Amino acid sequence: MAHIRKRGKTYSYTVDMGVDPVTGKRRQLHKGGFTRKKDAEAAARKVELSLDENRFIEPSKKKFSDFIDEWFNNHYKNRIRNTTAVSRRYLIEKHILQNNSLCNKAISEISTADLDAYYNEKLALGYSGSYVRQIHQIINRAFDQAVRWKKLSENPAVDTDPPSIRKKELPIWSIAHIQTFLAACRKEPHYVTFLLAIYTGMRKGEILGLRWDDVDMKNGKIQVNKSLSYIPEEGYQLGSLKTPKSKRLIPIPEFVINELITHKGNQNNWKRLVGESFVDQDLVICTAEGSAVDPRNLSRVMNRIVRSVNVPKIRFHDLRHTHASILVSKGVDVVRISARMGHANPKITLEYYAHLLPNENDDVADIFHNAIQDSSDIREDKDDKEM
Repeated sequence: MAHIRKRGKTYSYTVDMGVDPVTGKRRQLHKGGFTRKKDAEAAARKVELSLDENRFIEPSKKKFSDFIDEWFNNHYKNRIRNTTAVSRRYLIEKHILQNNSLCNKAISEISTADLDAYYNEKLALGYSGSYVRQIHQIINRAFDQAVRWKKLSENPAVDTDPPSIRKKELPIWSIAHIQTFLAACRKEPHYVTFLLAIYTGMRKGEILGLRWDDVDMKNGKIQVNKSLSYIPEEGYQLGSLKTPKSKRLIPIPEFVINELITHKGNQNNWKRLVGESFVDQDLVICTAEGSAVDPRNLSRVMNRIVRSVNVPKIRFHDLRHTHASILVSKGVDVVRISARMGHANPKITLEYYAHLLPNENDDVADIFHNAIQDSSDIREDKDDKEM
């Protein structure tokens, strides 16, 4: 029978595991950190049941920080994009591997209460709910893998209460703002860059990774199949897209086709002028030497133009939100918008833009009444005929 004990504000359990066949000594399993006595009792019962059914997994004594490091390097980073791995590694080093109450604990000693307390610490330091939730998602995935690797019998992160994400209203431009901005940057070298962002909703990396071979001028379509991203110690490289659904075909209007034709002509003239110094990588958007554009330069150019014409300041990525928002407000089907934006599924599109859908509920009551009335009319006609 397990022994439950209260230590301070939390409860712990001790389970007798029998005699060690090697040492001949009795073994006991201890675990604490439970906020409620009944939680400690339930956890102890699970251990006792697993011992009875010969399913018990010896809890790992590996330190939390060491396990996270091992999990990331030997497993997780090989299953995500290079750019995602870089950002995840930064988050892990900054928040998980050191300077916290968990890093030196054995993974088997970390409880749900410990994790909730850790999340609260981060919130108290001023980190946003969405950021803390990112940390939770990494920890949860790591503990899930610990269970699969038979280092733990259960994942303590499953029952945690990470902070909810508060959706902020997306900063977007009106059609008047778009017209003002495009008029102001008409003679800028990056005019076509901004035009593509506004008219296609493509991500910054997708635009900067676009090649002329991906642009079908004849049929008015752009094939999105790669993205420019920064890899530490390697520089900017063309790589895979954010998700499988990001690979897509985007129809473009004749106006954009004509601007691209003009842009290509200007680019060819520049190639002839520069000569052999131009390293042709077939990029639609490139530097004067033909190389990929540093994404940070786009933000600087955009901010300068925004200040000059006094339109609301938004990020380059918000041009993508602006594109989708206008389509939603004009009643375009969400599934079609989702495909155009390269979202993993239409649910993501709805989460961001549902509040912009045209209000078509005003006539719902009449539609329902008319359906019932039509059905009643049909039934009355049938009854009359039978009489």
